[in-house]
Amino acid sequence: MSADLLQMNPIPQLLDRAKSELAAQFDFSRPLRISRAPGRLDVMGGIADYTGSLVCEATLDRAAAVVCQPRADRNVQVMSFNLLDEHQPFIVTIPLDVLAGQSIEVLRQGFTDPGQRWAGYLAGCLAILHEQGWINLADGNITGFNLALYSTVPLGAGVSSSAAIEVAAMMNFAAWLKLLPEGGGEKMLDPLTLAALCQQVENRVVGAPCGIMDQVSCCAGEAGSLLRMVCQPHTLQPALKFPPGIRAVGINSNVKHSVGGGMYGKTRCAAFMGHAIILAKMREMGQAAGKELVSDPISGYLANLNPDDYKTYFRSYLPEQLSGQEFLQKFSGTIDKATQVDATQSYHVQQATDHHVLEARRVWHFVQYLKEAAVLPADLPLRRLALDKAGHLMYASHISYTKDALLGAEECDLLVAMVRRRERAGLYGAKITGGGSGGTVAVLCDQSETADAALAEIMAEYHTKTGHKPEAFLGTSPGAWAAGTQEVNL
Repeated sequence: MSADLLQMNPIPQLLDRAKSELAAQFDFSRPLRISRAPGRLDVMGGIADYTGSLVCEATLDRAAAVVCQPRADRNVQVMSFNLLDEHQPFIVTIPLDVLAGQSIEVLRQGFTDPGQRWAGYLAGCLAILHEQGWINLADGNITGFNLALYSTVPLGAGVSSSAAIEVAAMMNFAAWLKLLPEGGGEKMLDPLTLAALCQQVENRVVGAPCGIMDQVSCCAGEAGSLLRMVCQPHTLQPALKFPPGIRAVGINSNVKHSVGGGMYGKTRCAAFMGHAIILAKMREMGQAAGKELVSDPISGYLANLNPDDYKTYFRSYLPEQLSGQEFLQKFSGTIDKATQVDATQSYHVQQATDHHVLEARRVWHFVQYLKEAAVLPADLPLRRLALDKAGHLMYASHISYTKDALLGAEECDLLVAMVRRRERAGLYGAKITGGGSGGTVAVLCDQSETADAALAEIMAEYHTKTGHKPEAFLGTSPGAWAAGTQEVNL
């Protein structure tokens, strides 16, 4: 556990407000527990996580924090200070017997009400822990919980506000239920397993078809470094330190996006349709050569398909547009468990597959250029060249988000263009992040007053041109696993 947990944003504010505003919910004569998970900045990889790409993610100093305490009865009461501040209903109470006695699919239907859906990110953690056999909520020895949330990760900004909430809540529940290594229980979670459980909360309880990148980043990220993970399904590589004097920052366009939105799911579905068509072509090629395929040569991940082979052998067989009905007539479906092909929809199969296959190679090259820059003197032209190459891969990713994945936004295009015009000020590259369609732009830049001035200039110009007030994400902080949880007495 980090010794500085009590000082990390926004835990001091959460504890102050819990003591002054929730005296009826918490018993302050007994210990409470705090936990925290940061938002994340998607520097490279983005939506290619669900097709097996390497991703590079940074942790922010914005975070979701929860304070939790067992109750005497078997109810789970979740509260949100963010909703309270917006003058919306901010308390939802759910019996443990409901979480234990209903299937996840039935629970999901119960969280479709807009006034209840947010509670699924929190209470859903207990339901998934129960379903997956980590706990038995039907055990009368397990009591309910009071849990209060306060988050400074903006909603709809593409910086994993939902994953931060899930991870912070899961860490807290797991600590009380002795599922963390320090708890001394018979079963112990590890960071990747905890993140995978949180992903199930998002996919199955709340119904947003995200990959696992967000939850792993919020849980296992390190301050000041890029978390590197090959999403097959989640193999961590050593954290990548930025070259000296280099950082990644975010500019929030203040154009809201949603992973649950239609185009995100449609693009994801189209990519998996592309995988199904490619696999069928591979089988056909194998039969022609007298070799029967008994397994998928790319193990279900488009990231494992060599881009040159893709262009030479498979791309021409992918339709630019394909109706769901026609696809389902030829194939039984896709391997994706988070989306289903809709017979009434038309899908941009070739473009979506282009993005996923080519993005995977861009990320690997991006990492190599950062590694090159890290070992070169700051005044050497070759270092600048390596950083420029890394930055231009970000630009290429941004273009592909817009042209191929169809997840662009005009406001984010504007921010990226403004960055590109200021490369002499120490700004190397920029791209739309995460699920796209608005949200935040990641920028690779110097740690310098010149770069700071250029970023401020961009934000002022953007505000003038669009009327949207942007905000900068400049800080970093540890992931939830490194920060740990802590009992407190108020």
